[in-house]
Amino acid sequence: MAKLHVTEGLMKGRAFDLGGDTVFVGRSSTNDIQINDSTISRKHIKIFRIGKKFFVEDLKSTNATLINGEMVAPGEALEVGEGDTISIGNTTIRLSGVPAVKPLDMRKLVDSNGKKRLGKDRRSRSPKNLELIYKVSELLRQSLDINQILEKVLEYLLEAFPRIDRAAIFLSHDQEGQVKAQIARSRQDGGTGTIRYSRNVVEEVLRGGKAVRMSDTAYEPLASFSGSMETSKIRSILCVPIIGKSDIRGAIYVDSLRGPYAFRKEDLFLLNTLSGVLAPILENSQRALRRRNYQAD
Repeated sequence: MAKLHVTEGLMKGRAFDLGGDTVFVGRSSTNDIQINDSTISRKHIKIFRIGKKFFVEDLKSTNATLINGEMVAPGEALEVGEGDTISIGNTTIRLSGVPAVKPLDMRKLVDSNGKKRLGKDRRSRSPKNLELIYKVSELLRQSLDINQILEKVLEYLLEAFPRIDRAAIFLSHDQEGQVKAQIARSRQDGGTGTIRYSRNVVEEVLRGGKAVRMSDTAYEPLASFSGSMETSKIRSILCVPIIGKSDIRGAIYVDSLRGPYAFRKEDLFLLNTLSGVLAPILENSQRALRRRNYQAD
């Protein structure tokens, strides 16, 4: 029988039978397979079988579905096989007992009814997005301290997306949810340091562990913003959590001052992918810092 194996995440080591032709996977107990991960949508993916072939469909999830690092568009299904890595939130799963399939760009693309789609609808990811993830992955191989890594990540973000005016990475927060540290870059002055930002948005993401996207702040309630006059100039905001194995390690924040609707849903997917790359780095760095502080005491 085909099985689903959790290879990374809070439920690492668990395995589930894929009984029946259709299996729903998500955070809610109403799914056939429930995975306790706050970064997974209540109903995140559907795994279904057509003949001997297995497909994974993204159910318009908040944090996207990746197969071997490639994003599956919402409502789209892609054939999967033995050895494929399926990422949903901060959890990674694999299927066993299923046939091997062709290279990713040659696989069958189907809709929810199992009908084959035309080749022009095949999944793709922006070359800029791919380049950004590649550059960050290569950056992590270098002997740099955590601050140097994060400053470079922000530099790459500003290079890749001209609609971002300011970007910041928040490293941690205290028990009351107050921001304690940030590394930031601004396109206006080209430098690093601190920036004015929507503190309420960042604190909401750090407390709740869920992404926030504001397409046009002119239509957001005033309670969504901190009292700074500078904050009122922000037109679009995107902020995603960086979640480690057990808790929230920080957040990635970007905004635009020039106009509304600066960020698309694919930008949210990209930042979530980027946060997944950074999470273990922050986790290791913060663990090492606590160890040094303990030894100093």
